[in-house]
Amino acid sequence: MFGLKGMGDMMKLFGQRDKIMENIEQAKLRARGRTVIGEAGAGMVKVTANGLGDIVAVNFDPEALKDPESLSTYIVAASNIALLKSKEIMSDEFRTAFGGIELPPGMIQ
Repeated sequence: MFGLKGMGDMMKLFGQRDKIMENIEQAKLRARGRTVIGEAGAGMVKVTANGLGDIVAVNFDPEALKDPESLSTYIVAASNIALLKSKEIMSDEFRTAFGGIELPPGMIQ
């Protein structure tokens, strides 16, 4: 379990709860203001997401309408690329907010 030092560290964290919450909110604000683009189909489809993982735009070359099946595949692929990049932004923002400490996956949503 926790030794005395571990308990002291936990108590220190609890004492900094307000500062930690403020850092989290600031990181989210910065992430929301950043955008990334996922591309697929040799650039025929571009999906833009913000750093929070919200899709904010989908653009495609009108030529892509000629092949609806491929268009669907390109949209999914470009979206997944944009969302992956978005997760990287969020990870970077939280690493910055916590002074380089790597938080466990899933700890912050």
